[in-house]
Amino acid sequence: MRKQTPWKNCLLVSLLLAGGFCRWQTRSELISLQRGRLWHSFHNTQECQPLKDWQILSYGLDWPGYDRDELGGSIGGTYAYLTTGGFFLTALRTINPDTALGWMDFAINGDRNTSLQLGFQPFVSVKHEKKWRNGENYWLALNPNEAEEVIESVWEKDPQYDDSKTLNKKFPVTIKRTVRQWSGSRADEDYVIIRYLIRTSPTETKGLDSAFIMFVYGLNPNDRGWNYTNPNYSSGARNTCTNWDPVARLVTAWAGDFKLSAKDETFDYYEGLRYNAATRQQETFHEFMAPGVLGIKFLKISPDATGQPNHIHKFAWSAAPASSDYEGPFSGVAGFQEKYEAFRDPLRLYQAFDNPQDRRVGQSRLYATISLGPFNLRGRGRDSVEVVIGEFVGGLSYEQSLIETDVSKVQAAADSAVNYLNARLQFNFAHNYRVPMPPPAPDFTIYPSPTSGVVANVIAFSDQAERINDPHQGVPDLAGYRIYRAGQYPFGPWKMIQEIPAKDADFWNSDSGKYIFTDNQVALGFGYYYSVTSYDAGHSAWAIDPAVSVPSLESSVFANRRQVAFYGTLMPTSGANALARVTVVPNPFYLSSGLEKAGDEKKIQFVNVPAVCTIRIFTVRGELVKTVRHNNPASGVAVWNQISDFGQYVKSGLYFFHIETPDGQHQQGKLAIVN
Repeated sequence: MRKQTPWKNCLLVSLLLAGGFCRWQTRSELISLQRGRLWHSFHNTQECQPLKDWQILSYGLDWPGYDRDELGGSIGGTYAYLTTGGFFLTALRTINPDTALGWMDFAINGDRNTSLQLGFQPFVSVKHEKKWRNGENYWLALNPNEAEEVIESVWEKDPQYDDSKTLNKKFPVTIKRTVRQWSGSRADEDYVIIRYLIRTSPTETKGLDSAFIMFVYGLNPNDRGWNYTNPNYSSGARNTCTNWDPVARLVTAWAGDFKLSAKDETFDYYEGLRYNAATRQQETFHEFMAPGVLGIKFLKISPDATGQPNHIHKFAWSAAPASSDYEGPFSGVAGFQEKYEAFRDPLRLYQAFDNPQDRRVGQSRLYATISLGPFNLRGRGRDSVEVVIGEFVGGLSYEQSLIETDVSKVQAAADSAVNYLNARLQFNFAHNYRVPMPPPAPDFTIYPSPTSGVVANVIAFSDQAERINDPHQGVPDLAGYRIYRAGQYPFGPWKMIQEIPAKDADFWNSDSGKYIFTDNQVALGFGYYYSVTSYDAGHSAWAIDPAVSVPSLESSVFANRRQVAFYGTLMPTSGANALARVTVVPNPFYLSSGLEKAGDEKKIQFVNVPAVCTIRIFTVRGELVKTVRHNNPASGVAVWNQISDFGQYVKSGLYFFHIETPDGQHQQGKLAIVN
């Protein structure tokens, strides 16, 4: 290897210390909020990843959110309600006020005008990071006057970018975006608040004349529901229904009836068949796959050139191109002057309309476009525009969406959620981004029952959370805990299985200093997700605003869940005849294991095995198919997923197995697989 010269070492160290090279290379383009029920992602230039024909490439107001890698297989998509979002900016030239200066995209293809590196685009992203990277402000532990999670992004005019060869000139502004979420509170986990501050550059005399800001959102309620109900169409829900309330400055969108389908699919109602291993029959299941409503609310808009605060210039929807869409609502709007006129009148956008009863509603992919302005901003940082927006999803819970069949009740739940979240956003903003907070949820552990022959999961946690002060009231206020369990997915359906008042003698063990709960309602080999929440008793007066009484608050089920399933198991067998009780479940295997958790449908279990053993599986001709090496002192169950040592699923047929322990014990048997 060639030896590196000293001057190269010095140069590298200088660059790292100066931050000039490292600063632009190490930051991630995408930052995600994925703690509570509502998950969302922010690109360094916009919301979600840049547009690629409505494909879901990142979290987009996923409700409920989940990580695809946590599941053993695909479930047909995510619960994303938004494809892309953000704003466009335009203005007139200060020298020749009759022509447009250009336009900047921070909504659809923001990566075309903003880069993480200097010299590549008109704008450079100088900051894009979480304020607390490791959750230091969860439960408002560090700063009670801020949100639990904050993402800060700053875009500046790139001094190294040469715009002399393009008509699209750099804008002399600095833009700051601040994203806030309260993901630990069940009362506030379903929304985010985004603040934009657009300020003229402090070093340039030129400002912006007759500037317009247009916010654009790709409405998509929701990805999984659309994929299931209309699998022959490409990405992007075409059954979106929507409404604009100019008084509340609120646009809402939900899954309506797809006009090109014979069935009524409102809220993406879906019926299908799935195999029940217990009855060995196909059974009907149903689900409202998009029971939520997406909401986008403008909480604050700086006064425009006419002096009007909180003024919406104009609103319109735009139907996206049917075949492919990479340009958004500006498709076909050529030239900067034409674009500027579209800012002034959004009905000039592609397939634009302002009537929610338009024929394109319910059969097209839709954008909501909201135009603000005009704004006249003086240079040298003297003027700025502030826009604060709340985004939410709410409606019938995932648990209820699997049970309910009456669409009117789903609609009622959606309407109620919109009213609640609209009011909650106003309350939050009116109190300077502060809301009452539930007590912190406890860290907990799960382990199998130590009793021989008993299948049970034990949940244990300390009382440490009971000694933590409420961030606003200044005193501890934890009144109790609730334990939840889900058997299918890490996002539910959740069922509360136990409520434990603080220091309840039935569960509190003073010797160990822990609460102990034993879940006996579990089955061998089944995977379960758990969550433990905390709740308080409420307060007659909130310390921040004594006129506000605070009801009992509970922490988020999602914020303190185990995202890896814990499997019901038995303790390992031991002794001279340890292998005598080994059995195979199910045997015969017929189409499905009967296990509820996604991805477990093919699993075969060897039950009552020792802590350490080797299981070899053979065909009837004596060919070795799979070697399973079990080494788990806490489990007497070994699992085989029917995949051979060659990485392929085995065929239907009769198989033999041979179990061997380190001390020389042997046991053999047979199993049958019918796929």
